[in-house]
Amino acid sequence: MAYPKLPEWPIIDPENPPEGYAKIAHGTDKDRGDIPWDFFVTDKHLLLVSKELVQLDEDDPGEFVTEQYEYPLGAARWFVDTIARFFLHPDHPKAVPRGAITVEEEVDGEMLGVTRGAQYGSVLKGIPGYSLDNLNRYAHTTIRTSDNWCQMFEMGDPWLFDQGLLDVFKGIAERHERGEF
Repeated sequence: MAYPKLPEWPIIDPENPPEGYAKIAHGTDKDRGDIPWDFFVTDKHLLLVSKELVQLDEDDPGEFVTEQYEYPLGAARWFVDTIARFFLHPDHPKAVPRGAITVEEEVDGEMLGVTRGAQYGSVLKGIPGYSLDNLNRYAHTTIRTSDNWCQMFEMGDPWLFDQGLLDVFKGIAERHERGEF
């Protein structure tokens, strides 16, 4: 289903964020080449931002590429709770329905989704994972700005469950619920 799109958020430099952006967490996607991710809060939104140097070969000076995803701040708790639904017994009333790979719900005025993907952790390594989707926002990066896909922050099972990314989301949710943001 197509959802109305919200205006694009300006892409920020995670090393020099604009005033009013608070860096609240950091994570590294080790399965996809140690990609660094910074988590920011501003204006009741959670932004996930990565900036990495991309070089075609060792003689290429390269250029920095930035990737960014935006969610309402309530998405952190919703994501944690929704991931747990994938592990409930299929007969549990809150379980992800049998055969479904995506859960979609409105959170703070934006339509979000969690999708199970066969290679969301790494296509090259075949690592399964999940994505946190914002169906109201187009994907945008500094390298491919013409895609009409919704925002899908993909994370592999090892990063999410073994390397602490789920704990990062839990911490953000708890801090938000305590009124820190």
